Amino acid sequence: MDEENILEHAWTAVAALVEATLREDEPAAAEQLLPGSPAAQLLALFGLEVFDILLKTVLGQDQLELVQVVEVPEGLFIEFAWIMPGPAEAGRPVVDGKVSVLLQLRHGRFLISDVNPAGLDLLLTEARARAILATSKILSRRDELPSEPWILPLALFAGFLPLPLRPEALTDAVETRFFAGLQQREYGVMLLLRARRLWHDFKQANPLPTGSPALWAAAVEWVMGEQNSRQTAATAVAAAYDVSPAKLRKRAEVIQEALHITALDDRYTDPQIIDVLYQDEEG
Repeated sequence: MDEENILEHAWTAVAALVEATLREDEPAAAEQLLPGSPAAQLLALFGLEVFDILLKTVLGQDQLELVQVVEVPEGLFIEFAWIMPGPAEAGRPVVDGKVSVLLQLRHGRFLISDVNPAGLDLLLTEARARAILATSKILSRRDELPSEPWILPLALFAGFLPLPLRPEALTDAVETRFFAGLQQREYGVMLLLRARRLWHDFKQANPLPTGSPALWAAAVEWVMGEQNSRQTAATAVAAAYDVSPAKLRKRAEVIQEALHITALDDRYTDPQIIDVLYQDEEG
């Protein structure tokens, strides 16, 4: 893929999403997103507020530059950066203006499938967001969240910034319950999508799950907790949903068996580190 094609088509899609976010034009933003992708799901669940954070338009800068383009098996990564004015003030961290956008080619057009508020050398994950916040001693819980805009992407991934969910996007009674539960227990935004994937995958394997939505929601949270080393007792999860711990375990076993989950599963586990450039070189 030549540079001219990238600039004309792929970069145009990224720029259009940024512009739509700045204009608060949700239909225009949706046109740039791959249907069913994490990016499209985030827009449906939270609206443009989530892209204001992910794209870092919340920083209030008016200049950005294309940093690099990397082809990966999943598509094309474009990294751009907001140009930050001057050196950091004394006692304050350097604000990272980098954003990475993953695009896929569909019917001759580049569409955005994911947005990550970090550079390609080390994409942001929940674990990394929490580590940055803990190391810098900025905050350890969401009730201590400062108001500085540069913190918001970290807090969103760390689970300290539970954005309001759109009721119209939650048509499944089980999803409605486990989204609320996961947010309350500080699961990061990308783990919300992984939990939704787990439930959707299960419904494909078992199209007509019967029983209490609260019980199934508790089972989803329990499985997600195991997959992401939350080490939360089944009794605590059951109490949060007001269900029986024994029944919760049985429902969790049904989910695990249906999805062939026997250990940590990449489909439902948040990675510790994502280094696209290193992976690309190895490939």
